[in-house]
Amino acid sequence: MADRINDIAWQAHQGSVAAIIQLLNEKLVESGVRTRAIFSDGVLQLLCEAQSVDQLEKTTIVQKIRQILESIAPRNIRRVNINSRIVREQQLLWLTEIYRDRDNQLLWSEEITLPQPNIFRQILKDFQNYKESKTELAQVSLPKPNSLRSVVFKRRNRNKARNRFQSKSIPKQSLPIGLLKVSSLCLPLLLLVWGAYAWLEGKGESSTSAETSKSLTIQPQVSSLANTQSFSQKTEDPFVAAVRIANQASALGKKALTPEQRLELATKWQEASDLMSQVPAKHSRYQEAQSRIQLYKKYAEASQSIAAKPKPTPTPGVKTLSTPDPFAAAVRIANQASASGKTAASSEQWSTLAAKWQEASDLMSQVPAEHSRYQEAQSRIQLYKKFSEAAKVQAQKGQ
Repeated sequence: MADRINDIAWQAHQGSVAAIIQLLNEKLVESGVRTRAIFSDGVLQLLCEAQSVDQLEKTTIVQKIRQILESIAPRNIRRVNINSRIVREQQLLWLTEIYRDRDNQLLWSEEITLPQPNIFRQILKDFQNYKESKTELAQVSLPKPNSLRSVVFKRRNRNKARNRFQSKSIPKQSLPIGLLKVSSLCLPLLLLVWGAYAWLEGKGESSTSAETSKSLTIQPQVSSLANTQSFSQKTEDPFVAAVRIANQASALGKKALTPEQRLELATKWQEASDLMSQVPAKHSRYQEAQSRIQLYKKYAEASQSIAAKPKPTPTPGVKTLSTPDPFAAAVRIANQASASGKTAASSEQWSTLAAKWQEASDLMSQVPAEHSRYQEAQSRIQLYKKFSEAAKVQAQKGQ
């Protein structure tokens, strides 16, 4: 009989998350996929990582993992949530990061349900394991001393003689009938006790598996931390790296005030644009990368221009007026134009209205990239231009 401590398949069947991860990694190594897992809230959270998007094709990965887990049939694990992403720097708290920002962290996720095992087969298998464990204990038991062999031999002979005497006095038909009666009474009780024991054992394992699985999974993660970091830095997807740097630049733009911070912001946007230009044509998000190249360049140029502007030197004794927000000024003029458009009738009024819409569009184009409503301002530039052109058409009609 194999040693249970070293039997990975048996440990995985008992619900050990570390053993399940080891079997999954062994069977998925040819696909270039690496897995990590945490048992949380009754669900086995499984993370699949690979170098490219092609290696993480959803249908293939889900089918392979389902087949592997069904062959393992882990106890007390029915729901499995499969998460997928491009390999990146090691994260010990990767599940927390996924919960915090699922859209930017994952390529896709899929939840599967493992079939319920047959209860009678499970009871039979547990009974066989119990017999095997007793056999193993019997094999390693110590031999009896030689001084006791004669006493044991005499007692065996005495018991045999007593059994012969009793068997002569018992009728032939009463023994099997009595055994049938006893077995019919004891069998339901044994099944009830065995079911209660299995339920209590499963409940205890499910409560402790969440605590033990984290400590078991942290060990292989820590041991491969240095290798994973160097591996991910060399082979990281340029699109993913560009998005990560763009997110950092967006966060920095909200608090950048000094010229040095503006220059650092411009450098990050330019780096994100350069990475987007390295995305190959066969990439699944190539078209999106091409559109983001110019967008990130505009952000970099806007940050550089703001950093290059000299700060006005305040005149002693003169109060300086704060620069108005171009977005707020544009909205104010647009509201005025909207009100005037309801009463405009002559060509002069339409011309004045067209000038107001054009002024609002020009102010929207002056909104800096780090402004909290920069994206909304970009969309309103063309909208206000259309309103201005429509007012010009009305002015020409009235002439």
